[in-house]
Amino acid sequence: MQFISVMLMVIVGTISPAMAMGDEHHDHPQNGIVTEKTVRGSGTVKSIAQNHETLRIFHDPIPELKWPAMNMQFEVIDHELTHPLEVGDRVNFEFVQKEGKNIIVKMAK
Repeated sequence: MQFISVMLMVIVGTISPAMAMGDEHHDHPQNGIVTEKTVRGSGTVKSIAQNHETLRIFHDPIPELKWPAMNMQFEVIDHELTHPLEVGDRVNFEFVQKEGKNIIVKMAK
C-alpha cells in the first residue's frame, strides 16, 4: 500500500522519482539554478545598469555555443557582482541560460 501511495505522489508530482527510490542526496545550489550548464566567456564591459541587475558586455567568441564576438546584455544572479566593475573593464565570467535569459553566476576582472 505504501508503494502505491509513493507512486501516486510521483505521478501527481508532489515528489520526484529520485525521492521515491530513496535517493535523498541533493546538491542544489542556494541560488536556485540547478540543472543549467555553465558556459564561460570573457569580454569588455560596455555598460552597467543603474540598478546593477544587468550589464552589456562585448564578449569574445564563445565556441561552445557557436557564438561570434558580439555585444550582449547579461543579467546577474547577484547584484554585488557588478559593483566593483567600471565600463571598459576586461572580465572573465560564467553564465547559464535559463528561460531565454543569459544569467552571469560568476565574474572577475
